[in-house]
Amino acid sequence: MPKIRFSELPQVLWQHLLERVQERDITLGDLQRLQGWVKSEPVAPDGGWYKDFGSFKLCGSNEYPKTVLTKGMAAFGKRIE
Repeated sequence: MPKIRFSELPQVLWQHLLERVQERDITLGDLQRLQGWVKSEPVAPDGGWYKDFGSFKLCGSNEYPKTVLTKGMAAFGKRIE
């Protein structure tokens, strides 16, 4: 199964993710939890997915992360662990 990709993202997608992290006031501690999860090389499900980190959600499609949502925002796709 393919892994969720965090390296070699298209520049436009990478810029979008960075902007959302800033807009959503994601803390350094939150980003460290995200980094730990990324290092676990999570499997990419088919279609839309999201990972709930408690204070924010990372949403994606197939092997690409697509956006960052705040705690109260509705996520799309299948929840992954």
